[in-house]
Amino acid sequence: MTTVTSIGIGNMGAALAATLLASPNPPALTIWNRTADRPLVKSLITQGAHFEPSLAAAIARSTTLLICLLDYPSLTSALTTLSSTTPNPLAGKTIINVTNGTPNQARAMESHLKSLGAAAYFDGGIMVTPQLVGTPASFVILSGETEALFHSSIAGLLKPIGAVQYVSPEVGAASLYDVAALTAMYGMFMGAFTGIALLKKQRLRQVGGEDGEKVLAKPATDAVMMPVLKALVPYVSLLAECVDKEDWMNDLGNPLAMQAAAGKNILQTCEEEGVDGAGVRFISQLMDRGVEEGFGAGGLATVAKYLFK
Repeated sequence: MTTVTSIGIGNMGAALAATLLASPNPPALTIWNRTADRPLVKSLITQGAHFEPSLAAAIARSTTLLICLLDYPSLTSALTTLSSTTPNPLAGKTIINVTNGTPNQARAMESHLKSLGAAAYFDGGIMVTPQLVGTPASFVILSGETEALFHSSIAGLLKPIGAVQYVSPEVGAASLYDVAALTAMYGMFMGAFTGIALLKKQRLRQVGGEDGEKVLAKPATDAVMMPVLKALVPYVSLLAECVDKEDWMNDLGNPLAMQAAAGKNILQTCEEEGVDGAGVRFISQLMDRGVEEGFGAGGLATVAKYLFK
């Protein structure tokens, strides 16, 4: 039977462990968490996991370690107890680390864990929320070692969690992919929050007061904002293609000058309605710069050329 130790039982770590336990061929799962009495830990024990309070003992029970902690400093702190137990506490272990961090943190962690004897190290991320782990929407990205070793050692183990994508032998690559996707997500959220605030302001004017029960942004968000966002998702891929080709004059049907004018209107509306437009001001400024530098007849992808330092 495959043996796995899951290190870190927060919301995501618990979702990963529970999904493995519920799979058709579950591994013998050991769990470790700094806080032993939290409900998530107790729930996993009732589902069949073995809780081990000692990190060194938890590691010794398994050939594969699945790590999901808050951040890399948390992982480094947890590992400080290992060096005094044995010269090579991770000897022969295959490590899958899905703790969110930076590419440089992934590279440094690989060096550190291999200095403790680790046989293989894969770094990456779970690209969905904990509630979606194990569903058709779930997918995982990983990098490190070789693609052949990935397929032979861990691809099958992680399959119940979601579609698993191996992106590169360079161990920091998956972390960069993860951060890039999160950047797009938070950029979308910031624009959405600004739009929601504008909708709330409009509803306040319409009802003529501060009646919280009547001031709802969700109906207009569902009716107008959501269809626009869904329709524009494929546009992101077209923009990436323009950036790859440095095809700044491809307007994709929407000239930059027109979009820069829309950016000004957004900021003016925010000012008039009493909404902070800082979240969209930066892209508006970059669109204006593109127009000033002769790309007004070109496309929105021009903005990307100003981001490379």
